[in-house]
Amino acid sequence: MSNQDPEGNNQDPAAPSQSSSESIWGESSPMAAPTVVVATGPVTSSSAIVALVLSILAWPVCPVIFAIIALVFASKADKEIIPSQGRIGGSAFVLAARILSWINIGLFAALMVLGLLALLFLTLAGVSSN
Repeated sequence: MSNQDPEGNNQDPAAPSQSSSESIWGESSPMAAPTVVVATGPVTSSSAIVALVLSILAWPVCPVIFAIIALVFASKADKEIIPSQGRIGGSAFVLAARILSWINIGLFAALMVLGLLALLFLTLAGVSSN
């Protein structure tokens, strides 16, 4: 019995056979779909975003209350970000929220003190004029 393929070529039984789906180099001939790898950065903490938004809204809307709530969210975000070892980002948002909130609280407190001093001064000036 001769080892001939349908085209009449001799085949060595010890040689590896090539199937129609393999190329000469043993690779699969149908084109495989290329895999797309998308490199993404760390996910930003939602608490950090909320803290920043609240600290910005504290200026025109409700000065001290939103600033205090923003500080609470900033603390919560720090507790998420620090142990995540880089998987969760947003520390810059937390820092910005803290700075804005403390400036807001400080300016509001200074205005309250100045207002009370002005009220005291006007009250004393009104009492002394009568």
